[in-house]
Amino acid sequence: MTKNAMDKHEPFIMDTLLPLVMAHSARVKCTPDEAALAVLMSMGTILQTRGYTADSLLMAIQGSAHSTHDAPGGLQ
Repeated sequence: MTKNAMDKHEPFIMDTLLPLVMAHSARVKCTPDEAALAVLMSMGTILQTRGYTADSLLMAIQGSAHSTHDAPGGLQ
């Protein structure tokens, strides 16, 4: 059994999504943080159009238990 509902997504996030964000930031010559923030804002906007509130999204971010120790260098 997983520790939390996000555990099943961690391999995708660490192995696919973060490397894509890092590659994109290098390609467009911005910081990894800027690229990650752009993704976060875009996904937040999409989720809000689907009925999630800004408060619920903020609570999800604040409650996230993801470890970033294995994240690509710029996102550690």
